[in-house]
This record gives sequence, C-alpha cells and structure tokens, in this order.
Amino acid sequence: MMPNTDQVFRLNWESFSSGDKRADSGSDLSIFIGDLAPDVTDALLYETFSGRYPSVKGAKVVFDSNTGCSKGYGFVRFGDESESTRVMSEMNGQY
Repeated sequence: MMPNTDQVFRLNWESFSSGDKRADSGSDLSIFIGDLAPDVTDALLYETFSGRYPSVKGAKVVFDSNTGCSKGYGFVRFGDESESTRVMSEMNGQY
C-alpha cells in the first residue's frame, strides 16, 4: 500500500527510443510507475519499494516544470533483473 494514499498505481517496463543512450545501461533496470497521487514524492516512492526490494537504486517522480505539480507517474530503478521482474508481478495494481 502506498502510504497516505487511496490510489492504485500502475507498473510498466521503462523504454527508451533507439537514439537514447544511458551511460550505465545494463546495470540499472527502471520500471514505470503510473497513477500516483499528487502528493507522492521521490522519497515516498523510494521508501515504498526499497522497504520490500533491496536492489532499489533510486526513484523519481516526474513533475511539470511549468506548474510544479506531479504528472502522476515516475520511475523506480533496480540493480537486479530478477527482482525487477518480481516487482512487476507482485506490485502491479497495488495501492
């Protein structure tokens, strides 16, 4: 359960266009987290996943640069592929 919210969030694999490059690709696996409540922060998203999955490396909520409001989605990075796969099945559709 996402603390202090009543909203379900969605999970999906993160993807990059073919032109995008990441310096550390191969070492990190990011998962898209959608339908986040407006008050969810990077720290809250990180705590929600890192308490259950030790390979979490970071979490980022995406904010609108014009309004400063959350866009309702973010990403969680993992260092372990099997754990990120497990997250997709265990956490998809959870509050």
